Amino acid sequence: MNKLLRLLGIIPVAAAVAVSFSACGEHVHKWGDWQRSETEHWRVCKTCKEEQREDHTDAKGNEATYVCDGCAEFKVLAFGFNGGINIDTAHADFAVDANKWFSKTGNELGFIYEYSNTGEKGWVDMNEENIANYDLIMLLNDKPASEESRRVFKDYVDNGGACMAFHAAGFAMWSTPETPPTEWDGWFSNEFLRCGVYGNCPRDKSDGGFDTYWNTWNPTSEPMTIETHEHFSTENLEFDEFISAPCEWYEWYNNLFEDEKTTVLISMNPTPENPAGDDNRPGNLHQVWRGGHHAIAWANSDYNMIYMNWGHNLQSYNDGEEGKQSSTFSSEEQNRFMIEAMFGLTKK
Repeated sequence: MNKLLRLLGIIPVAAAVAVSFSACGEHVHKWGDWQRSETEHWRVCKTCKEEQREDHTDAKGNEATYVCDGCAEFKVLAFGFNGGINIDTAHADFAVDANKWFSKTGNELGFIYEYSNTGEKGWVDMNEENIANYDLIMLLNDKPASEESRRVFKDYVDNGGACMAFHAAGFAMWSTPETPPTEWDGWFSNEFLRCGVYGNCPRDKSDGGFDTYWNTWNPTSEPMTIETHEHFSTENLEFDEFISAPCEWYEWYNNLFEDEKTTVLISMNPTPENPAGDDNRPGNLHQVWRGGHHAIAWANSDYNMIYMNWGHNLQSYNDGEEGKQSSTFSSEEQNRFMIEAMFGLTKK
């Protein structure tokens, strides 16, 4: 279970989050991590060394150490697009990367990751019967789009269901933030994510002389600050700062730092000497941030959720056909935060 984190040079989190208990005649079993072979899985009590050994229940996957329903710490269902029509390639590439990374990491750390491609089949998998089989829902640059999927998702999170949302899952625009186009859109942006609509955040005039923040460009790696270590997603992190993977960073209308229901977990604080974004072409200078205190990842105390601003890989939209130039999963510290968040949300 700790193999991948050791390879990444990261202190394992499993000891803190993957221990379960069951009653015994004289003591309570303190079970260690699941171990796996081609045909069975087992774990050992750290107190009395008793073994719990079972057969795999659903042999899927080509590696001998695959995770089955019986030995999984939790199950994830991710919704996103990496195929279909009118797909933005840089946003879609995040789902491609996520499917590879979360599947591999799940096999190492003991959780099951599955994916529903909304670009090809819409939101048919967001139904009550299906999502009851999962412990965590991920929104990979997408959010429920049909009336039924929206109802199901809202019922799910209203009843404590865990959700991790990324980047464009939060993207919303309408004429004024006070008058959203639908009740559901207003709830999702203002009550669930808390951030409101995309952009139009007042900007300090000293930051380039522009009126408002919208997004940065090009996607760049930036210094990030851990705002608090008093949250389950950050309490085990040994660092206060890290360098992110490249991303196009969004700003929001609502001030999350002043919202009593929001806990900002990670922030970005660009300066004139270290701006966010690097597009210095005339007409695009407003997309380079030289100031401000920007929320990057946060939690909402009313829901079992975390939003993370990253999810846009660097691809050239400016000068031709360079194609993919980065991965959202290239920052070890950023990856560590995501893992801590996943284990915390599913145990909460």
